[in-house]
Amino acid sequence: MQPRLGWVWLSQTERRAAEAALSEVQADGARDELGFGVVHFAYADRFFPGTSVLHTSVRYSLFVCWAYLELLQRHRGVSFPSNVLADIEDRTGRKLMEHYGRGDGHGIIGGRVLRADRRPVTRPSRIYWNALKTWGLLATDFATGSPPNQSDVHRRWSDFAIVNKGLEVDAVQSVRATLLDDIPPPPADWSRPSAALSFELPPGERKRLRKAWERSSNGGTSLLSRLANRLAPPPASMYHADVLALCDPDETESLKRAQQVASLVCIGRTLYAAMVNDMKDGSNAAASRRALDDVLSVHQKHALALNIEKLRDDVRKLNGLKEFLDLIQEWANSGGDYSGLVHDFRVREYSLKDSRALLLDKSSARRVLWSFGTPQPLTYRWGNVTGFLNEIAA
Repeated sequence: MQPRLGWVWLSQTERRAAEAALSEVQADGARDELGFGVVHFAYADRFFPGTSVLHTSVRYSLFVCWAYLELLQRHRGVSFPSNVLADIEDRTGRKLMEHYGRGDGHGIIGGRVLRADRRPVTRPSRIYWNALKTWGLLATDFATGSPPNQSDVHRRWSDFAIVNKGLEVDAVQSVRATLLDDIPPPPADWSRPSAALSFELPPGERKRLRKAWERSSNGGTSLLSRLANRLAPPPASMYHADVLALCDPDETESLKRAQQVASLVCIGRTLYAAMVNDMKDGSNAAASRRALDDVLSVHQKHALALNIEKLRDDVRKLNGLKEFLDLIQEWANSGGDYSGLVHDFRVREYSLKDSRALLLDKSSARRVLWSFGTPQPLTYRWGNVTGFLNEIAA
């Protein structure tokens, strides 16, 4: 057989989503060349457990539950029916398009690909599975004592789909209790392909999701839950007085540190961008200086207020990042020449990116494709969270 060369085409949107689903390295929508993601995850998972930057609508978590409920009722064999799950998820996307139209911007996962009669690479069930686990929408797995991973459900499908022999109980209820926990019933026309479907949450579903959000990683009531129970649109900022009013003293201090380190990270990202820009186009050094002056005018005060040692109280795996943040904070105090920092930035980027590091002398070809954007502070998924809160309060 003659060797053949072929191409697999993915849209930019789909490619980025697939990369992020495999590893949320780009934790807040920005490239994480310097390893700030550990800070992002620590605060985001504490305040808004179960959320992800890939989430578009909170009702998708129920769509995934209903898809698996349908599989449990229809396919009780030994092997997991992966093709049938894909069919249900594609059907769900098309039903949403029937309601919202075929344009972009509605939060329909894989909508662009579905419009081209192809199947999305990144599935809603994969994107939302951690939310199902964290929010208690999945029952405890008898084999592990905790909610199951999606791969475990697929691998051990017969444990979930086949009722234990000898138990004289209703089959559907027994199966449903095995995998899903207190799930609201799907719409009456859930499985009908021609029926429209929307992201609007009926009162019963809103109530169940607010109950789900009462869980948090530290065993208490999450800030996400308290914000949802306000039954009002979210405040304009994560650091608004209305948010702080919901926090206990320890959370208040952590939230302040989250804001301060977000500003320090923004300064660090801008320093990195300035260094790459200088290596790419030395004649445009004025642009680097302007960007640094701009970021300092907005973020210097918060960045200098951060007690980096206390950051360990919130970010357990800070490790070598502490010394790097110390370096950035020391520079931010004066905001002067930054050429002395290039070596440290290069070493850190290389330790994380290896030959893909843009600050390496041999990466000139990679720098050609790079553009000087506007570095942003860490957001801790606040943009996604505000969308969820608006849906819950509707």
